[in-house]
Amino acid sequence: MPSRIPTKQAELNDYVTSTIKYLQQVVTPTNGTRLGLTTTQVSDWETKGQLVVDLYAQKNDPNSFSKVLVKKYKTANKAFRAFAQPILNVIASSLNANDTDAKTFRVILTRKKSTRPQDRIKTNCYAIVKMIGGTYFECKCRSISDSKRASLAPGVDGVEIAYVIGDKDTKAPDADSIEKRKTFSKAVFTDVLGTASTGKVLYIYFRWTYLKHPLLAGPWSDLYIISIS
Repeated sequence: MPSRIPTKQAELNDYVTSTIKYLQQVVTPTNGTRLGLTTTQVSDWETKGQLVVDLYAQKNDPNSFSKVLVKKYKTANKAFRAFAQPILNVIASSLNANDTDAKTFRVILTRKKSTRPQDRIKTNCYAIVKMIGGTYFECKCRSISDSKRASLAPGVDGVEIAYVIGDKDTKAPDADSIEKRKTFSKAVFTDVLGTASTGKVLYIYFRWTYLKHPLLAGPWSDLYIISIS
């Protein structure tokens, strides 16, 4: 891949002309928007670049050539380069950038892959729940692929619980309709229900989740019913 902005004047002129045309293409979204540039950045690219092109043409015209024009051209050239470099960084790192963009702007793509999960979790969560005294309870969660010890399922970073406290005759609601929920970042955790729950029954569900993307949480487990001591 050649250097980003050509150093030779003729090549620079062609580069600026082609990139301006590329940004002006009538597409939806525009190439500038798709690559993450603001309207002002696109406008400035065109304005500063066109000045370079115009001054290049004038200084190479025998009828208009002058030392003043040469000086203006050098100033415009330097200003465009200083402006363009950070813009090219944006383009090079854009997740939407493609090979045509890279060739047009002479950049090497340095796009980082998105770390945001794309799909809902499909793995089921299994738990061992036991009261450990003083209305505290301990949970040890695992996936079906790890039957020997508690651990988070591959790729997830949390466990979500949904629970209600009732008595032995309580009909536990569906997990999705339970408002009382908590999330934990480890596969083994403890929680407390409070003294008012003593002698009652805990109805609790579990599922794997992404702590920052809860809408992609996995399916709820079967209902666990635990007597509160």
